[in-house]
Amino acid sequence: MWLARLSDKIRLHLQGNLADDFAPFLGHRLATDGTFLKFFGLELDPLLDAARNEYSDTAITDWFARQPGVSSDRIVAWNELAPKLGQPGEPMERAFNYARRKYYGGDNADPGVASVFTGIAWDEGYLDETPPRL
Repeated sequence: MWLARLSDKIRLHLQGNLADDFAPFLGHRLATDGTFLKFFGLELDPLLDAARNEYSDTAITDWFARQPGVSSDRIVAWNELAPKLGQPGEPMERAFNYARRKYYGGDNADPGVASVFTGIAWDEGYLDETPPRL
């Protein structure tokens, strides 16, 4: 999880259509993009080049799978880690706490906003009223 979303953001960026809300965080080391890239030992520029040259989802996925830091085990590890991003003791805890204060209402935030991914779900309007069990 994340490659498809990042690929979509990159394509929008390359077309000049990435929303202003997303532009500062594209590939940012403290954001989910940067955490994803670091986890797999990737840099943003080669991924941008891959998206320029191998535009389809399948082509980008194939490019990703050929990278030295990517393996089936690493993908499984990322997919287990990703839903926990931002939670206490997990990667992005500090960045998520900042986002929670700034964007999600701080102490008055929806209790379901408990991780980076639930924050995204809330922001995009599809967070269930019941807090997720992670």
